[in-house]
Amino acid sequence: MTVNWPDKRHEFRFQLLGNFEGYNFAIGAHKVTVDPIDISRGGLGVFVDTPLNQDEEVEVKIHFPDSRPPVMLHVRFCTSEHDVATMKTRTRCGLELSDKDKRRGIDLIALLSGTPNLRLSCAS
Repeated sequence: MTVNWPDKRHEFRFQLLGNFEGYNFAIGAHKVTVDPIDISRGGLGVFVDTPLNQDEEVEVKIHFPDSRPPVMLHVRFCTSEHDVATMKTRTRCGLELSDKDKRRGIDLIALLSGTPNLRLSCAS
């Protein structure tokens, strides 16, 4: 049986391996642990340690380890998944650049590709 559904992705994505060590992700004043899944020029797929509502649009700030200003991302979707290895439920989120950062010409692939603990790989 084949299930077809519309793919909401607008851009090519790379698989993102590693971690965001040295970066600070926050929702408001609350720091969030983020594990990477994939990346496009305008968005990230991640797992977060904080449960979010799917309809919620939350601003997430990436505070870079150098003097660059934070980048704002909005939660576009969230799903809860059960991790068989750890037996924990985790939240998968699709994060998209804010309109302001899109107008600034921010490219997340270019911005994060030089991070020592992250590696981009072609997604299948």
